[in-house]
Formats: sequence, structure tokens, C-alpha cells
Amino acid sequence: MLRKLIISLFGLVMVQVMAPAPASAIENHLSEAIVHAREAVAAGREGKPNALVLHATNPLEHANAAQRERPSAHVKKAIARLHEAITFGKAKRRAATTIADRALQELERAPQ
Repeated sequence: MLRKLIISLFGLVMVQVMAPAPASAIENHLSEAIVHAREAVAAGREGKPNALVLHATNPLEHANAAQRERPSAHVKKAIARLHEAITFGKAKRRAATTIADRALQELERAPQ
């Protein structure tokens, strides 16, 4: 009896673990990535390269989470561009701002 209960509980836990993430979690990561990407672009346009790098790091984390939950070509491109924006960030603020803006555009095109 105890063995059947343990097996049933294990099965229930595995179903929960293996279930796909709810759409709201995916949308939340994508929404957060968009918000932070907008902040990165705004910081770049204001001539604040340190803030640009900081704000480009946040959407990168959210975009990676969204990509793991629901792969998208747009999010994949945005991730690559956010990496570029961070790399160029301080040394080439204008280029980094343009790249961050392109990342933002990709995130906005991603299916929710």
C-alpha cells in the first residue's frame, strides 16, 4: 500500500516537472526582456554607456529564459544582438545603442 502511494506521488511529481511552462511565464520573460531592452536603448541614446551595458544584461537573462521555454528565431537573434551590445557597450556606445535597438525589435516580433 505504501509502495503504491509512493509510486503515485512520484508519478505526480514527474508530471509537474515535465509539464511545459505556462504561457504566462513565457510571456512574462519576454515582456521583461522588452522592458529592459527599451531601457538599454534609452540609456545609450542619453549617452550613458555604463547604464546601457547594465540594462542590456537584464533582458539577456530574460530572453535566455524565454528561449529555453519556447524557442523562437526572433529571440535567438535578440540574444545574439544583446551579447554584441554588451561587448561594444562602453567603447562604442553608438554602435551598441543601434545593436540594442535591433535586439529590441527582434524581441517585439517574437510570438507571445
